[in-house]
This record gives sequence, C-alpha cells and structure tokens, in this order.
Amino acid sequence: MKYMACIFMLGTFLCYPAAAAQMKVGDLYKLCTSSNEGDKNACTFYILGVFEGAQIGGGTVQDKSGNLQEAKDKRFCVPEGLTSAAMELTVKMKMGAGLAVYPEDRDMPAVAFVTAVIAKQFPCQKTK
Repeated sequence: MKYMACIFMLGTFLCYPAAAAQMKVGDLYKLCTSSNEGDKNACTFYILGVFEGAQIGGGTVQDKSGNLQEAKDKRFCVPEGLTSAAMELTVKMKMGAGLAVYPEDRDMPAVAFVTAVIAKQFPCQKTK
C-alpha cells in the first residue's frame, strides 16, 4: 500500500502542470467530499502519504554530523492497530468540522493541516 501511494502521488505530480503549487485544505476537502471515485482515491492517498511521511520524519532528527537519529520526543504516537481507514476518517471529520468554523483555513497548506490533526489526535504519553 505504501508504494502504491508513492506511485499515485508521483503520477499526480507529473500529470498536473500546477503541481508546483502546494495543495490547500480546500482542495483536499473538495477531493474528499467528491462523488468521483478517482477524487476519493486521491484524498485517501494524500492523507495516508502525509501520515506516512510525518511518521517517518517525526521519528528522526539530524545530529550535528548530519546523521539521522531516532527522536527522543516524537510529535505523535499512533495507537497500535489503528487502521488506515480510521486515520483517514479522523482527518476528514476534523477537516469538515474545522472548515465549518474557520472557512479561511481553506487556504492553508493541506500537509500542515493533516500533520496538525495527527499530532493533536495521537499525542505521545509523557513519561516521568
């Protein structure tokens, strides 16, 4: 599934000339609420791609010599057994609710919104 999402995202960027512009929350919401199956799949793969990227990037930090190390304080911790469908549903629900209250958020980068939802919904437990 991970590679399928990467291939889809790569294909999307190569096929659309406006791909240099960053996807906005409003654009993602439009895909996610569309009745078109292709749009729904694009929504799914976008959310899961951001999630996987954040999971990989959020778990590592670069040390002074440029080597990647495991981060001591992760931005989020995903519960064991959480399905991709549950992750997608969480983001979609928060996006719909957030845009209903803050319609100006339509213009914010979708990647920042999705990452913020993940971090807020799945915080790591602080250890003493």
